[in-house]
Amino acid sequence: MRRISANYIFPVTKTPLKNGIIEVDDSGSVLNIIDTQGHLTESRNLEFYNGVIVPGFINAHCHLELSELKGKLNQGLTIPGFINLMISYKKNTDSEKAISVARLHDSLMKQNGIVAVADIVNNTLTIEIKKKSKIYYHNFIELIGLGSNANEIFNKNILLYSEFINSGLKASLIPHAPYSVSENLFELLVQFATENNSILSVHNQESESENEMFRTKKGKLVDLFTSLGIDLSGWKPSGKNSIDFLMENFPKENNILFVHNLYSTKKEIASIANEFLNSYFVICPLSNYFIESKYPDLDNFLPFSEKITIGTDSLASNNSLSILEEMKVLAKLGSTLSFETILKWGTINGARALKLEEKLGSIEIGKIPGLNLITDFDFTNMQIADKSNVRVLV
Repeated sequence: MRRISANYIFPVTKTPLKNGIIEVDDSGSVLNIIDTQGHLTESRNLEFYNGVIVPGFINAHCHLELSELKGKLNQGLTIPGFINLMISYKKNTDSEKAISVARLHDSLMKQNGIVAVADIVNNTLTIEIKKKSKIYYHNFIELIGLGSNANEIFNKNILLYSEFINSGLKASLIPHAPYSVSENLFELLVQFATENNSILSVHNQESESENEMFRTKKGKLVDLFTSLGIDLSGWKPSGKNSIDFLMENFPKENNILFVHNLYSTKKEIASIANEFLNSYFVICPLSNYFIESKYPDLDNFLPFSEKITIGTDSLASNNSLSILEEMKVLAKLGSTLSFETILKWGTINGARALKLEEKLGSIEIGKIPGLNLITDFDFTNMQIADKSNVRVLV
């Protein structure tokens, strides 16, 4: 058994403990949490650390298989330009190198204190990595297709889904985005998700051109699809924003991760939260700024703070897969946000979104949450600082 203490322990679901003690067994399971009332006395086998102890982080949106693209794309492309270059790079992927780089960043995520990841996948490239990883992965198999071959695309991805499931990994079938999936393919996805009570994820309103496509069938996304030879003759604009399509067609009972929401209005965010009781909003500020030169408007989300989670997106649009770095940005964007609030977004909320709250997301007796030490913490303002770092203790 280990007995671990720090200046503060943030259990997440309870108030912080000054000089508290956590007792864990060899598996990392929390055996006891001791409130010393701030009065810590020396005792045998007690490990004391300068900083704050928090549970392991949850990365609610990632593309591990794209790690090879770090530093290869320019900033400020906007989504249509970003997608165009991504298609080009994917055609020339060196699988052996991609696996090696993905393995490295799986390891780095663990070093960055991440214990669970919602990972978008399009192939089997990361299966062996995840089977051996110390990180829990929920694999979101991403379907894309606007043509008339919905059944062919669906059946192909069912096979991919089976490969993940048969490897002992968790998986779901999901749409990439409302603008990249035909209505027939979306219907097949929804039927499968409803029958299996799948956790869903979708890229939502990451670009204004997405809304423009749905309203008028014009704009940069439509131009991109046309230039790629994608037949949009059967695709009809709705005259509404893209979120209306998701609101009308997504199942209401499933856990759904709405990712980015960069161009969602306050009214739309409220509608999602009220319509889908198990909805979660994944914000990826560093990726959003890299692609769209824009950060999420946190004021739109704050009324639904219990539904906010944090993702890193991929290394094609980020410099690292670190939830702590995303949290630092959020602390600056929301000057009135407390560390406790941001910490909930990076831990328990993500655990609930992935249905992992029984084991992860908070420091509670019986859980195996992982324990992170955040050093160089700003104790004056009780907030993370630019120079804060994370060290995995358990």
